[in-house]
Amino acid sequence: FVEEGYDVYHAYEMRYPKKVYHDHGFVINGGQHFFRSSEATLRFLDMAANRCVEKCDDQVMYNGLFWELDIEWDGGDPPAHPEAIRVVSHTADKTNAGLLVESATGRSRLTNHTFKIWDRDFAWRLSGGLPELCPSKNNWLGMPSVNNGQTDKIQLKLALFISGMIIA
Repeated sequence: FVEEGYDVYHAYEMRYPKKVYHDHGFVINGGQHFFRSSEATLRFLDMAANRCVEKCDDQVMYNGLFWELDIEWDGGDPPAHPEAIRVVSHTADKTNAGLLVESATGRSRLTNHTFKIWDRDFAWRLSGGLPELCPSKNNWLGMPSVNNGQTDKIQLKLALFISGMIIA
C-alpha cells in the first residue's frame, strides 16, 4: 500500500460513534491509521491535535474531524452510496451486517491531503473475536472485537485494548 502514495490511510470501524454512522453510513477507526510524512498530512494532524488538547476519545475526535475536511471523493460518490457493497450475514448474528466493504479514496479541500480508507478485506475490523485463520490472503491488518464474557463497559474496553492489534 505504501506505493499507492496517499498521505493518510484509514480503516473502517463498526458503528461508533453512532450519530456519525447514522448520518454518513460509515465511520473510520480511531486506532488504525498510516500517515505519510508530507505537509498536507501535517496540516491534518495539526487539526487533530488542536481538537484533542487534553484527554479525548480518538474515535469520536477523528470521525468528527473527518467530516469537517470538505472531502472531494474520487469517482464523485461517497462510500455509502446506494449501490455500495456491504457485509451480508448468513447467521443469526447480524452485528456486522450492512457495514461497508470496498475501499474509498479522496482529497480534503481544506488540508489538501489525500487519503484512502482500506477495504475490509485489507484492514479487517468486524465483530466476532479472533478468527482461526486470516479472513483472506489479502488481509494485512486485523483488530477484532473480543468480549471475553465481560459485561462491564470499562472491563470490555480494557479487554479490547489488551487484545491489541494483530498484524498478519
